[in-house]
Amino acid sequence: MSPPSKLLDWYDSEKRVLPWRGTRDPYRIWVSEVMLQQTTVQTVAPRYDAFLARFPTVASLARAREQSVLAAWSGLGYYARARNLHRAARAVVRDHGGRLPRSAEALRGLPGFGEYTAAAVASLAFGESVPAAEANVTRVLSRVYAIPGVAGGRAHRKEVTRRAAEWQRGVPGAARRAGDLTAALMDLGQLVCRPRSPDCPVCPIAAACRARRTGAPERFPARRRKPAVERVFVAAALAVRRGRALLVRKPERLLERLWQFPSARGTSPSRALVGLEDDLAPLGLRLASSVPSGAARHTIVNKRLEISVYRAVSENPGSRIQDPRSTWLTPRQLRRAAIPTLTRKIALAGGFLPEG
Repeated sequence: MSPPSKLLDWYDSEKRVLPWRGTRDPYRIWVSEVMLQQTTVQTVAPRYDAFLARFPTVASLARAREQSVLAAWSGLGYYARARNLHRAARAVVRDHGGRLPRSAEALRGLPGFGEYTAAAVASLAFGESVPAAEANVTRVLSRVYAIPGVAGGRAHRKEVTRRAAEWQRGVPGAARRAGDLTAALMDLGQLVCRPRSPDCPVCPIAAACRARRTGAPERFPARRRKPAVERVFVAAALAVRRGRALLVRKPERLLERLWQFPSARGTSPSRALVGLEDDLAPLGLRLASSVPSGAARHTIVNKRLEISVYRAVSENPGSRIQDPRSTWLTPRQLRRAAIPTLTRKIALAGGFLPEG
């Protein structure tokens, strides 16, 4: 029996139970694939059903305001994914009669559909025999064939894709089980062929694994060296008026159109505090005290943010803030707004949101 066939036998008995499994609905599969980009299954699983309850169809997502989509995405990070999901839904309704194209080639014409996402949706939803190689698939095939090179490099990616295509062609009834083979490779990488300490004795295709025969399967694929951790200090302001907190939108590419507390960063707590005072002045605000009322920590890629939260008050209590990029939100409104995780942590640290 060939390795792909052995893997499918294993998958039939050991596959993970996931909210997006057991459906051929291309919209639901597409949403899951976008959510799972750079986000763990454990984080996505509880959010997936809630997102689909709010936007159950491509048409409902296309009709929604971007702020509503970003609010439903809050906490998942990498917000460009949500914006592309929204843009692509509108393109599907406008250009494809509300139905996702059935081929990977056609899907690649939609916003946010790279090589992998297009292949995954075409394979899992429509059964197209097209290789879809995310991190788990890449790791499994890199080890089976001891493919040299760094994961993500052009030559390495090309070889992994070639091997994945071979597997698609080598499965009996490939047209019927193309999606299952893709899912099986993902599950094997997640459950057995882990980045560290792979469980080779229980692997259904261990006999075919060249990396295992080297005695050091963890060496495949080679990984890029992670950038050094950078420590960043953040000073954030919590200004509350009549039970509402002030939030602003900053001209930041990654957090564009998301609500944040006024804040500044620096190489030390004192420099961050000076930057915050400068940012508060145009808003007609000042710090109530130079002593923080709360603290939090947050990690963004290789940046470790150490956050101090300060109370802020109005210079002229009777005046209104005229900045169109600002708003005042109650705790209930804040929970439902388009905010990043950083905003939620600051609200919790400052006591504006209750724990839980």
